Amino acid sequence: MKLLLVRLSALGDAVHTLPALERLRAALPDARLVWALEPPAADLLWGHPAVDRVLRLDRPGLRRASTRGRALRSFLGGLRALRAERFDAALDLQALLRSALVARASGARRVLGPRWAREGARYLYSSRLDAPRPSEAHAVARADALVRAGLQALGRPCPGGPLPAPRLPRELLAEGDACASDAAEHRRPRVILLPGAGKPSNRPPPTLLAAVAARLAAELGGARFEVLGGPGDLRRAQAVAAHAPVPVAVRCGQDIRTSARLLARADLVIGGDTGPLHLARALGRPLVGLYPAASPLRTGPVGLPGDAPVAVLAGETSCAPCCARVCRRPDRVRRCLSSLEPERVAETALGVLDAARVTS
Repeated sequence: MKLLLVRLSALGDAVHTLPALERLRAALPDARLVWALEPPAADLLWGHPAVDRVLRLDRPGLRRASTRGRALRSFLGGLRALRAERFDAALDLQALLRSALVARASGARRVLGPRWAREGARYLYSSRLDAPRPSEAHAVARADALVRAGLQALGRPCPGGPLPAPRLPRELLAEGDACASDAAEHRRPRVILLPGAGKPSNRPPPTLLAAVAARLAAELGGARFEVLGGPGDLRRAQAVAAHAPVPVAVRCGQDIRTSARLLARADLVIGGDTGPLHLARALGRPLVGLYPAASPLRTGPVGLPGDAPVAVLAGETSCAPCCARVCRRPDRVRRCLSSLEPERVAETALGVLDAARVTS
């Protein structure tokens, strides 16, 4: 069997799909599995041991005038490569129009997706699957449910048992182990702060992260602080460094594999509902998730299997969690972002560090 998985979009979404990918590979050990992904997730997961091919579709590059021509050639080449595979089936794990169109454009004999798919995507499926909606289950559990339903629709048995742990490419794991060993030699806690996120409501205020760094530095002594993010997070990262009374290294604009190596060597990661936070969870790093507007029940880090200590601080405003990209309050003031006190975040972070020391 040749099977296409379609899960485009954000890094965190791809990480949340990893346990379901492991279950699918266990069910189809001899199948050819191809995963269609967008950057940066495609660049991170290239060489993953559970898939035969990661196919990069540079849809985000089409939005930028400077990269549009190259991205269009790359995107069309990716679609041609999909059709050349002659898939028996395509499973749409994203359930949006763009992902359903990619699944249909692959030329797969059968296109499967959830019955509730949005934007009219369900009309492009030849088989509609029963699976939880986004509001009904964590993203990790939803991906697993779709894989189970897809296997049933294809007449293949599904392995039982709990959710498998996520894996990352072997090359990346080797690099991460080396970095973790290097961090252990220094014996100084390394704390990574994440000021960015796709949704504005998921971005912790730079002043909050700076204040947390100050309180952790007073308690830990000698701790090293780094701010990690993409090119678009540079100004926020610089604001964290400017407000913090302790040295903070700005590490923005790295490629995704370099960012993963930096996360792998962290003793603690603090950030909102964003891809690097979920990647840190997959890398087995202790972390504190800040969820002033997002729902931990839908995308919280504890939904991903793992043994590292994790704490989540949810919003305390009456309108949280709204999970909205645009604030729904009449005054459009995101009061949820100021609902987390630095003292509480720092105290929680110290508890996570203590738990990590006990389990290590």
